Amino acid sequence: MKNRLALIAALLLGILAILAIRSYVQRVEREATARLKGSPVVAARSDLEEGEEITLEAVFPKEVPEQFIPPQAIRGSMELKQIIGRKVRVPIRAGQLILWSDLSSERRGGLSTLIPDNEGAFTINISRGINTSLIQPNDRIDILASFAAPAEAGGSGAAWRDASDVVNVVLLQNVTILAVGQQYGGGPVQREQGGGGGGSLTLSVTLPEAQLLMFASQHGELGGMLRPEGSLNVIPRADLPRVTFEEIEKIIGDLDQRRDQRTMQFNR
Repeated sequence: MKNRLALIAALLLGILAILAIRSYVQRVEREATARLKGSPVVAARSDLEEGEEITLEAVFPKEVPEQFIPPQAIRGSMELKQIIGRKVRVPIRAGQLILWSDLSSERRGGLSTLIPDNEGAFTINISRGINTSLIQPNDRIDILASFAAPAEAGGSGAAWRDASDVVNVVLLQNVTILAVGQQYGGGPVQREQGGGGGGSLTLSVTLPEAQLLMFASQHGELGGMLRPEGSLNVIPRADLPRVTFEEIEKIIGDLDQRRDQRTMQFNR
């Protein structure tokens, strides 16, 4: 009987060891695949000589592992649109990545050439959330707004911040930055001396979205949250809290639980 129990225990331990090894191998494979997963960057389809103008036919998207992509690489359709019509400063061979540093500063057309179809450029002032000195053109942000319901007739007319019915909502998600201040296109943003956390951002939005932004900026205050590079997900409106003085304690409790769950998953 003892020998039988020992045999069963040995079999169970063997099965557990096999499962553990299999899980480890699968995790290593996933990590290796993620490291080798390519991201599309712009490369030359044919040889480009110094001073030659870039056309859409002269470039193509090339898959390159993320760890091998240089910081000056040109990514995505938004950045590709910005380099069409610009001239190269140095010869570029076929298949070679095109970098921002390879291009002249001359540009054909202005900001209007960067706006996607069916959208427009709308400038706002961000006074809360992300410091605009940390934002670059082509980054993506989420827009938050705080405002109060209009006072009843005969009300005090106090500033919206002093009202008891202030509400904070997520106004728009996954919005592309076209310009930071007067700077647009590739390359580093030129910062003004003594600039603070606030500043103007020009966004790529639809006309109805521009209406929302204008209304919210006239009746309250706008804030922004910078998204990680490549983040495109949008949270359903029903899952976003509407923050008020009455609901804030309950919302804080719910968010604490979610953060604890994320921390536990991360530590596994």
